[in-house]
Amino acid sequence: MRKTCFLVSSSSPSSATGAFTALAALGMLCCLACSQPGPAPQKNDAAHKLTGWQEQRLSNYLTTVMPQAHAMVKSGDLITRLGSDITSEMLRQLNQTDKSYSHCGIASIENDSVFVYHAIGGEFNPSQKIKRELLASFGHPTENKALGVFRPNITSGEKTLLLKMVKGLYHAGVPFDMDFDYATNNQLYCAEMVAKCMAFAHKNANWMAFSRRGTFRYVAVDNLFLSPMMQRQNQWQY
Repeated sequence: MRKTCFLVSSSSPSSATGAFTALAALGMLCCLACSQPGPAPQKNDAAHKLTGWQEQRLSNYLTTVMPQAHAMVKSGDLITRLGSDITSEMLRQLNQTDKSYSHCGIASIENDSVFVYHAIGGEFNPSQKIKRELLASFGHPTENKALGVFRPNITSGEKTLLLKMVKGLYHAGVPFDMDFDYATNNQLYCAEMVAKCMAFAHKNANWMAFSRRGTFRYVAVDNLFLSPMMQRQNQWQY
């Protein structure tokens, strides 16, 4: 079977101090949210009904969503997801046009398995390094509720460069960027990794639009999948 997240840069560090502080605070809040244990499960009828609902979601994911996604995805595709935790909810609010997704990565088909390369921190990735994860795990309904596939309009040569850079960053063990600093390359987070790898392959740093909050400029996940260079293939909610 074939088998978190925005770029931040500022044109003027002194004028963007307030905006950076606000975004940094959001990032810290997200990390704290990830580390907090959830409420203990309640043994009552409502809990049993929730378990049944979860089983239906999992069944739909395994029998419908994944077969369709596996048949559709090609190497170099942008894969997006919407997490079901509070961190994902907060991160997707940074999307100013389309809040459908909170995280993203690049797909690569290797030996008939579909992998997603993505930069992620927190408890989901203790190593804090760029992660290589099977598509079925990347979008699993235990922690996610939506998945999207978007195809970049690039040449085969550009796709080769894209995948070469993505895998190079993975093998180099580049860590997650807790400072969300687009000006540096020694640390990356999800949208930053995608944006920079695509810019390198396409030889165009402005292939997507930037978002702004005051004088502070950043790239949210929706800036990536709403780029004219991206073509939507399919989207699933579950």
